[in-house]
Amino acid sequence: MSTSDPQRRTFIAAFVLVAAAIVASLAWVIASPVGSSPDEDFHVGSMWCPPPVDETGCQISTKDGEKAVMVPQSLAKEYVTCYAFDHNNSALCALNASDEELAPTLRWDDGNYPWGYYQFAHLFVQRSTSHAVLALRTVNTLLAVGLIGAIIALADSGLKRAISVAVTVAWLPMGFYFVAGMNPSSWAMTGTFAFTAGLLAATRSVGPRRVGLIACAVAGAVMACTSRGDSAFFLFVITVALAFAVPMSKRVVPEAALACVASVVGIWVMARTNVAASHLGSSNEMAGYSLSHILWLNVSALPTYLRGFVGHGLGPGWNDVSYRGTVSFGASLVVLAVLCWSLRQLTWRKALSAITVFGAITGVPVVIGLRGHFNNVHVYQPRYMLPLFAVFLLMLLAPSPTRAGDGRRVGSEAFRFPTSIAGRVGTDLVATLWALVNARALYLVIERYAFGRTQHGYPIDLSTRNLSAGNEWWWPTAPIGPMAVWILGSLAGALAIGLAVFLWQRSPDKAPEPRR
Repeated sequence: MSTSDPQRRTFIAAFVLVAAAIVASLAWVIASPVGSSPDEDFHVGSMWCPPPVDETGCQISTKDGEKAVMVPQSLAKEYVTCYAFDHNNSALCALNASDEELAPTLRWDDGNYPWGYYQFAHLFVQRSTSHAVLALRTVNTLLAVGLIGAIIALADSGLKRAISVAVTVAWLPMGFYFVAGMNPSSWAMTGTFAFTAGLLAATRSVGPRRVGLIACAVAGAVMACTSRGDSAFFLFVITVALAFAVPMSKRVVPEAALACVASVVGIWVMARTNVAASHLGSSNEMAGYSLSHILWLNVSALPTYLRGFVGHGLGPGWNDVSYRGTVSFGASLVVLAVLCWSLRQLTWRKALSAITVFGAITGVPVVIGLRGHFNNVHVYQPRYMLPLFAVFLLMLLAPSPTRAGDGRRVGSEAFRFPTSIAGRVGTDLVATLWALVNARALYLVIERYAFGRTQHGYPIDLSTRNLSAGNEWWWPTAPIGPMAVWILGSLAGALAIGLAVFLWQRSPDKAPEPRR
């Protein structure tokens, strides 16, 4: 057997993995109707009429005595969210509105979000509102796959594994739902992680690979700063974490300069926008309680809040898709397994960088509660901090840098998977559970909108129905039905996860030293 045969097989496996990941992601794109993500009536209104509305050609009107913009009837709040607060009904009512008739809406951006995302989204506006939203969702998904895939391809062997494990574990199940949507959180998720992974990998690379990784980090910073004010601020949190994770030297001055500039710009962007999270519960002040009691209420609510990252409590949609039970339980086991495994090679740099990110994840909602004198963590939506979850896992999983013969820190130490029989069996079990969680999460989203919310047993329930038999909602012009989408998405996700584990276990422990 020639030495090129293993390389050829590895290349083919990687190619199939990327294709499977794209198919699995596109299944998430079409799993839910227009208006299904939180506040999507606001986001589609802003997509059609990006600020400044007086200069973008939108018709200005009034509604209930307030300034409104005219959008297709199918995007007006009373139509696009007709099913959002009636959990037992399907999304059928959303198909009754017209794309031709116009209706006024008060839901549009007037400075709450940074410039950029809505202007980009406006490029996809067309006669069919559903086609426009699906086009934007598809592009957002391909941007995420392309950008993070490029970082993984350019990173050294050790970081390839750490980056891929961190992003897939952190994004399943909630992250994939948002990344494959038209909500600005899609760019926030992709941008913050790309900025982190790109910069970290660049500090351990040389030559064209380093340039490419820095370019990916810049792209991530742009996405974070043009999507949400809080994700722009996250760049500062990431910069502090990287300051602990990366040993300082003259060699990393370019990356350090980029991180500092991105932090300053991110703080400036946040200061100029109204971050939604900062306004939560402003009327919920709990008079009569001491500050220490308010602190205790917020801190005691943290465990439930953190479980929200895996869909517990507040699931997808307008919190009307329940992931309690099988999905949240399975995803929690995967996360716990990865966390325990990461602690085997914990260093002080990893610990400090991870603590920095975890401090932001938990500290921000607590501080908001203390400033407003109410139990903010109890009502705080985990999706606001979800972009930092993948960063937190990467800080724990990233192997330490290695030293070249001339003292330069290039490449990473081996990212070791369990090699014993028990370890390999455990890895395969976690991967199987991973694939099962993805399939179940996708099923529940499709079922909720095609049929209405269905009660399932706890804590484990794998019961299914034919999603194409008797469904009330589906895309009118879709060439395939909901059951086919679920099967293809589930199989593609399982194939991608299986190939990833196969490549992780076949890859050499240490990549060759990059050339000058």
